[in-house]
Amino acid sequence: MRYVWIGVTSLVVVVAAGLPFLLRGDPKPETPETGPPPLREGEHYYVLLSVIEVAARDEGGTAWDQVGGEAPDLFYEIHWQDQKVFESSVKDDTLVAKWSNVAVDIGDVVKAVSLDDSIKAARITARTGEVLEFVVHDHDVTSDDLIGRWQVPVAELRIGDQKWSEPAGQLISVTCRVLPLEGVGFESLTK
Repeated sequence: MRYVWIGVTSLVVVVAAGLPFLLRGDPKPETPETGPPPLREGEHYYVLLSVIEVAARDEGGTAWDQVGGEAPDLFYEIHWQDQKVFESSVKDDTLVAKWSNVAVDIGDVVKAVSLDDSIKAARITARTGEVLEFVVHDHDVTSDDLIGRWQVPVAELRIGDQKWSEPAGQLISVTCRVLPLEGVGFESLTK
């Protein structure tokens, strides 16, 4: 019975938190004539890597995890203004990892949680001349292995998904998702 209560409570929290976003609607959609909309100077945005694919072997051609020969345990960081502003959860034993924008863990059910706290993404302000740095690691017990590190000028980001092929190191492809902090629909946050 306790687990049913936790499940129902989790669902209520997610729906209640997302209702204001559902009512606001999504940002301007992409059209063939305009492409994805650029970021607006001074506006606030969520930024996350939604999908990462890595090579089957590290740069030396050996297995990612020497013990057991498993695929890497992927996680990433986003740095902005020389500060780490976001670190993802770890996706175990995979060459292709996917992250959702919204996550509610069991601890959030016990305490009051806002939708903003459940959104798993970096929060930035678009400003001319600024750069985001993305760092992807293989999480290990003793020390994390660097898979790839690269920078992207904020001015090059667009609202929506952008896919980068071989951005750095042993990365095959990365999908970056950018959404406005204000006025974004709950549906966009949960895809």
